[in-house]
Amino acid sequence: MDATFCFILDIMIQQTMSKSRGSWGSWFEFLFSALGSMVGLGNIWRFPYVCYRNGGGAFLIPFFVAMVVCGCPLLFLEMLYCQYSNLGPGKVWIICPLFKGIGCGMMIITFVVSVYYTMIMGWTLYYLTMSFSSKLPWVEHSIINSTHIRADVGADLNTSTMSFNVSKSFVSAEETYWFHNVLQVSLGINLLGKISWPLLICLFVSWLLVFLCLFKGIKSMGKVVYVAATLPYVLLTILLIRGCLMPGFGNGLYYYMVPSWDKLLNFEVWRSAATQVFFSIGLGFGLISTLASYNKFHNNCYRDALILPVLDCVTSVYAGFVIFAYLGTMAHNLNVDVDKVVDEGPGLVFIAYPSALSTLPLPQLWSVLFFLMLFCVGLDSQFMHVQGVTTALLDCFPSVFKSRQTRLTLGLCFVSFLLGIPLCTQGGSYILNLLDWYIASFSVMLIVVIEVLVLAWIYGTECLYDDLQAMLGYRPCKVWVYFWKYLTPAFVLTLWTAGIVGFKTIGSVYPGYASWADGIGIFVAVLPILPIPIKMIWTLAKLEGSLQQRLKQSIRPSPTWQPAAEVELE
Repeated sequence: MDATFCFILDIMIQQTMSKSRGSWGSWFEFLFSALGSMVGLGNIWRFPYVCYRNGGGAFLIPFFVAMVVCGCPLLFLEMLYCQYSNLGPGKVWIICPLFKGIGCGMMIITFVVSVYYTMIMGWTLYYLTMSFSSKLPWVEHSIINSTHIRADVGADLNTSTMSFNVSKSFVSAEETYWFHNVLQVSLGINLLGKISWPLLICLFVSWLLVFLCLFKGIKSMGKVVYVAATLPYVLLTILLIRGCLMPGFGNGLYYYMVPSWDKLLNFEVWRSAATQVFFSIGLGFGLISTLASYNKFHNNCYRDALILPVLDCVTSVYAGFVIFAYLGTMAHNLNVDVDKVVDEGPGLVFIAYPSALSTLPLPQLWSVLFFLMLFCVGLDSQFMHVQGVTTALLDCFPSVFKSRQTRLTLGLCFVSFLLGIPLCTQGGSYILNLLDWYIASFSVMLIVVIEVLVLAWIYGTECLYDDLQAMLGYRPCKVWVYFWKYLTPAFVLTLWTAGIVGFKTIGSVYPGYASWADGIGIFVAVLPILPIPIKMIWTLAKLEGSLQQRLKQSIRPSPTWQPAAEVELE
């Protein structure tokens, strides 16, 4: 947990109590908070399994391209207009009132992601507690025939699960432990089975810690900032060095670094890469926008937009080196190809990292440190997810929630916990994968496209550059105009359209999904988009005049749109 993040929570609370919104005390406070919200589960958990699913090295090239074409320009844009106005995503769309629904859509995406991200924290907490055993439990499992595993896992449901790749003759000890002991995975999403009480307790503790840290006691943890910022890199480096001393690591790194060029012709790989950039940086979530809205008016957001994506990208790629080094070792031990060593999916890191930790001297100590670190970075990210939603609600409904922030946070955490209970069942991993699949495939990209098109074409790049000059004292290179108006929206819209045209339900890719599950997934995907047309109709209905007059009025900035510098002088 960052000391700087504690600071933003304080000024968010102050905002609800007075007209003064507050700002960061220094640039480093913003930098560490932004880095803390960006570097987390998206880098260490999501990036490796998405990369593995999309061919390793074949994924890196689209990822780097997406970071340049989308990551930097969109991050710059989101920081620009929120810093200029000193408004968060819940209220900043007075810049173009017709599209106020974008802020609501961002809030919904953040809420859904926070529900299943906390389940991943619960899995991490489970591994953390098991790390205190006299012998690491995942080491005790021998490598056995996968047919036997399937029979054992499905015993409680009087069936056998298809979660393992049937073409594999053997699976690793870590994979056995993950599917058999932790998830107790069922045949499919239509067989949720029983609740895993250890996982439910871990989920409850995770949400309880999120609430307690947001409610009280967060100031006392401010000294952890430097440890929280550096510990992930220290532990990843130790694991990487150890992994490079193991047999077979080169095969894993080769798979990670050398692309299969034919896969670059697959639009799905490019779409997944762009989506990963959005998830990793938080584009379309409103998280960085919230942080930037507390910047001082003359903060150099141009510099920040160049630094932060690089740090985020380096962290993701570095975590990938660790994962794939150990996947190479596991493939060597199992005598299989790297792409067949484990089943792709969200559980990849809970197979590869335990395998890595078990090879170190004093493995219990390193396991405790690693999973504690992973839990802390997840907790840090969850602060922004929860606070992003509560801040948006406070901005949208100040009269309702202004004096009830504690109850609002408690209610949000409690409802999120209740929604997370199905994830603790034997079919819970199917639900988590379903949510991640559909939110990533539709909502995030479309909201980002609408955001950049509205700001670049309706508000206008000239106005954006005027705002930049007011904040920075100069006008940056015109290359950003071409990104915002043409390259970035064209790139994202092309991938989004290709994804819709070649859309595949999750049931057509992974076994275990009934048709009704795809229906729920599509609903979840569309849900964040619905507020946009609803808010459009609502906004137009409140205005007077002909439809053309209403449209013209609704796309002009509200009279309350003004630079934060003017507000500070009032």
